[in-house]
Amino acid sequence: MKPQSDVFEIIKRTSRLLQTGVVTGEPAWFKAVLAHPPTTADAVQRVDIVKLRQKHPRLSVKKLMRPMNIVYHEDRIRSLFYSQHPWELTRPRIVVEQDALDFQRHDWSKLEQENKALDGESVVQRTLWLEKNKGLRLDAAYDIARKEFYSLRVKETIERQTAEEEARMFGAVFSKSYNERGIENEARALEEWKTRAQSVTKRMQSRFGMAGDEEGED
Repeated sequence: MKPQSDVFEIIKRTSRLLQTGVVTGEPAWFKAVLAHPPTTADAVQRVDIVKLRQKHPRLSVKKLMRPMNIVYHEDRIRSLFYSQHPWELTRPRIVVEQDALDFQRHDWSKLEQENKALDGESVVQRTLWLEKNKGLRLDAAYDIARKEFYSLRVKETIERQTAEEEARMFGAVFSKSYNERGIENEARALEEWKTRAQSVTKRMQSRFGMAGDEEGED
């Protein structure tokens, strides 16, 4: 029996069980399957395979039926940006489900947004806006967006450093940064390794010295 026939038989049996009251409560999949029943597309699929085999005779069926990679126009910009700026991927981000509608929600005639943190996606959307509205080539639009990104990053760094200096001037005390803590832990580990190495070296020298004394006495 074909899979389509099996599914229709299951639908019929489930309907009878629901009508007779043997099964109480409609299964979660029932309405979805009724609204979109399986189709008998085997013949169409076989025809497509034959056409693909004729077009690509050297490829196996497994490779022919492999799903195609979905690549969007903006993926090229994302790939280029993060390959040139890998450290941007280490910046903390709010992990929430997004709807990928930043291009509609914000005004990308400027890179800086009020309700969105500056990141690689900002560069992507700004590049697309420049390409579409200014008639620029993709590489030229990306170059403009990238330079604007650098300017805003410098501005953010200066503002953060200025705020920290003002806070220290008024008596604020900041804890050590992750980098400072990491450097201290690394220095501590190196010092411990140096102490152990010196101890092992002294023990080895004392052993060799004792063995040399014994040979001299002989």
